[in-house]
Amino acid sequence: MEVALPTTAKPTRGRTWGAIFVGLIVVAFVAWVRAYLDLWLQGSRIGFGQLPVAPIAVLVFFLWLIQPLLRRFGLPLTGSEIALIFCLLFATTRFWSSSYAVLPLSLGVGAFYYANPVNNYELLHRYIPKRLVPQDKLAIKAFYEGSPDGKVPWREWLPALSLWTVSTVLLWLCLLGLTFLFRRRWISEEKLVFPIAQVPLALLDDRKLIKNLRPFWFGFLFPLVLHSWNGLAVYFPSVPSVQLHAIPIGFLFADPPWNILSDMTVDFYPSVIGTAYLTSTEVALGFWFFHFLRNLEQVVLYASGLQPGGVDYGGISAITRGQEIGAFFALCGVLACGVWQNRKTASFGKAERLGFSAFIFGLIGLTVFWTFMGADWWASLAYFATFFVVMLVLARISCQGGCMFVAMDFHPHNISGYLFGQMSVGLKNLVVLMFPHMAYMMERDVAPLPYLMNAAKVATETGVDDRGFTVGISLACLVACLVAPIASLVMLYRQGGLNLHYHYATRLARWAWDKYIGWFSAPAPADLKATLGIIGGAAFTLLLTTLHHRIPRFPFHPLGFTLADSLVIRKVWFSIFLGWLAKGLILRYGGHRVYWAWRPAFVGMVVGELMAATIWLFIDAIFQRKGHDVFPGFPPL
Repeated sequence: MEVALPTTAKPTRGRTWGAIFVGLIVVAFVAWVRAYLDLWLQGSRIGFGQLPVAPIAVLVFFLWLIQPLLRRFGLPLTGSEIALIFCLLFATTRFWSSSYAVLPLSLGVGAFYYANPVNNYELLHRYIPKRLVPQDKLAIKAFYEGSPDGKVPWREWLPALSLWTVSTVLLWLCLLGLTFLFRRRWISEEKLVFPIAQVPLALLDDRKLIKNLRPFWFGFLFPLVLHSWNGLAVYFPSVPSVQLHAIPIGFLFADPPWNILSDMTVDFYPSVIGTAYLTSTEVALGFWFFHFLRNLEQVVLYASGLQPGGVDYGGISAITRGQEIGAFFALCGVLACGVWQNRKTASFGKAERLGFSAFIFGLIGLTVFWTFMGADWWASLAYFATFFVVMLVLARISCQGGCMFVAMDFHPHNISGYLFGQMSVGLKNLVVLMFPHMAYMMERDVAPLPYLMNAAKVATETGVDDRGFTVGISLACLVACLVAPIASLVMLYRQGGLNLHYHYATRLARWAWDKYIGWFSAPAPADLKATLGIIGGAAFTLLLTTLHHRIPRFPFHPLGFTLADSLVIRKVWFSIFLGWLAKGLILRYGGHRVYWAWRPAFVGMVVGELMAATIWLFIDAIFQRKGHDVFPGFPPL
């Protein structure tokens, strides 16, 4: 099979607007279909991970199906046009995904629907912003049980949808500002690898990929055949499946103090292996090495008499999570200092100044908006400042580290709880600010800034006009944040949330309110262990950064330390290790020539796994098979 490459000529202004128009239609279509696929079929989520299923499926569709047809009529698309369509969908992933389109809606409704004398949710009702939740009891009941006529009470939801749109536009302004503030430095000055962006770029413009079709198809078919075999096992139980995820190795750690690692597993993700191969060896090494180091730290602390502790508080968990918090803030400081030092140089141009102004304006707007919703101004400002610290670091991990799944295991309320006590910011602020938290941060692996930064890389490399890129993705964000919640409400009231994806409709809403009721009933004081962990994590990150910059060939990159104990790295460390090992062996015994010859195979592994999810979603939709996830064993975050 020959892949028809797009032409490399830049499109005219008229064709750019045509590409934007097509891209907006694609965004609206994906945002609408996503409600059916994610909530009803409950299979592979099309908007999850740093390189989600939907954008790659759309890119492949345009390159392998639409482009050959257009060539026959002498109307081929340019590379910039296809790249722009891809960027519109890719950059706005958060806002058409179920993470944004369902979680903040179910949060408010769940607090009233599930309230009873046992859970004491009624203590929270006075603080829940009334404009974000329907006030009609029948509308709340029908959200979970389905409407008798299948219709959505739009009058009840119009205020909430309008206010969420305003909040998201302000957030988008901040994200866009950060993108332009850091884009030139990361792409042109530091020349980050952008392993995630390399996959669509390889499909779009890499002639070497086309010249090495055999390795590409070998890599492509490997996960496709593997997942297809397991797909057959779903439909035909007599077919033995291949276990790829949550393979236990805890039996190796049966005796104390090693038994603290008894839940350790290995997981096999071909897409993660592929992106790890595209990542620099020092960064990939850091991811799995610091995970091992963090496990060893837990063993030592457990041997010294400390207990594991709960999910958020106490013992070893508080120390390791505190270290993660310290690492994030220290790394954010390093990144911000790099831009600050450039403020008086030629590299800090008009785009950077506009980006900084947009960020500040958006941050002030968000603070005012959520103060209007009921939070104290200082709490709103602190929350969103923390939010953007997290976003910047996750974007760096994605753009430099190429990890297919990035996340952190702490929340802003953890930081205030560790430093000052769980109820130090007040129940009102905790409740109100849980709404933007659920909409923008809760599923951290769908963090919005990494998508924008990677999309900016794709746009830069394919010659997409800056104005077209900015206008296009901004319009796409508006379309996504309008269409996606509407599509979700239609599905929720037609089928009832109780019959849809438990994680989105019920689980996280109850998780949030159960947590805060527990904090209110028995608030824990400031945690000294966690505070020391924060200080230690920040100091160690700064030390690693200094060593990395001053010692040539220093092998351990500080990025790996930020994810050392996160849920994500526990699931993907083994696949990262395999990708790192494959790259290291090929470079050592074959050199760079062999590395580049086999690069298409690892790009193919990424594309093949994502297309396997696409194909099986199509098959599952035909046969109405629910719960068939090509990425099982990776729980929603």
